[in-house]
Amino acid sequence: MILSLLPSAAHGGIGGGFQYLTTLIVNRRVAVDAGALGVYGTPKEQAEIRHVFLTHTHLDHVATLPIFVENIFLSDPSPVCIHGSTPVFDCLQKDIFNNRIWPDFIALSQKPESPFLRMVPHEPGQTAEVEGLKITAISLNHVVPTVGYIIDDGKSAVGYVSDTAATDEIWDRLNQCPNLKAVLIEVTFPNDHQWLADISKHLTPANFKDEVAKLKKPVPILALHVKARFNKQVVKEVLALQLPQVEFMEFNKVYEF
Repeated sequence: MILSLLPSAAHGGIGGGFQYLTTLIVNRRVAVDAGALGVYGTPKEQAEIRHVFLTHTHLDHVATLPIFVENIFLSDPSPVCIHGSTPVFDCLQKDIFNNRIWPDFIALSQKPESPFLRMVPHEPGQTAEVEGLKITAISLNHVVPTVGYIIDDGKSAVGYVSDTAATDEIWDRLNQCPNLKAVLIEVTFPNDHQWLADISKHLTPANFKDEVAKLKKPVPILALHVKARFNKQVVKEVLALQLPQVEFMEFNKVYEF
């Protein structure tokens, strides 16, 4: 399995850029979240992505989805598949593809001459099989309905713990995964903003330590989703934990598992 984190800024911070938006690319064919997807590479490169899985609908995870869908229109005989839960699809329809924020690509896709996208339901607990991958959605603990994913290619599995406060189900599932090779997990605010992490249901380094302690497998843990304003402080506080499995995910680095 090949995995990378798309950049969302040009300079400074972790791996050559602050993280404002979230998009992961798996095997060059699958995207997880679409924060930065529509400003990734060329339209031809974007068109290689045939499936997009959305953890939730906060803007840093869906911001450039409409631009992406427009960029790749008619690049392939079949439309790109957007995978998400019922709350995700409801939000996309009402708040984004509504002819006010953006043209209603969902309605337009019902016409044979304009197949912009195909909406594929993917509820918590369900496993989708695409591009040689099995992708299982697991509910997390965020302020809107949110999932993490276990992504398995048959040889290697990677866990993605997206936006969340303290949670248990996904760790239970990851501990049962015999071929787990890595876990990606958010750490958003510094410890002195615990109050903000609590009300927005995100992790501080202190919470992060508690969460990763739930993993009973000695695999790499890749931290991401650091708020740009608090970049240096969060990195410093996580590194001070001296957790040997933990590193910060770098933009555009190719991770092979």
